[in-house]
Amino acid sequence: MSANGGEPEASLIVDSEMRELPRVNAWVHDWTEHQHLPEKVAHCIDLCSTEVVTNIVTHANGDGAQRIHLHLGWQGDDVALEVEDEGHKFDPRQVAAPAQATSLQDARIGGWGIPIVRRFSDGVQYRYEDGRNRLTLLFRPTAPP
Repeated sequence: MSANGGEPEASLIVDSEMRELPRVNAWVHDWTEHQHLPEKVAHCIDLCSTEVVTNIVTHANGDGAQRIHLHLGWQGDDVALEVEDEGHKFDPRQVAAPAQATSLQDARIGGWGIPIVRRFSDGVQYRYEDGRNRLTLLFRPTAPP
């Protein structure tokens, strides 16, 4: 539970469509503001939520319309962002980091979402349960800059 004010937990369900990203952004911003989180932490949560939802919309390949469930709350001293979807089983922890390009011509345009999430979160947990991917990202509000 939060000692920072505001609701200690919040949930949001969105359609698996890119048009939902501004809604996710506003939800994250509202919750992190009410929790009085440092701006840097709020930015990291926003960036990671955008990357995860974008990857689900782009790659999950669920049959028909699918819903994405998001939950923000406290897990001990960390903020936990939980994201659930009904797409194909996919554990992002098993994806190798992309190779570093040796030139601009060799640089990849895509494939940077997972490395961004790894870099800007403080922990990544995953489980597949009841036909749903359940990704939890942890953020330490007291982490050094």
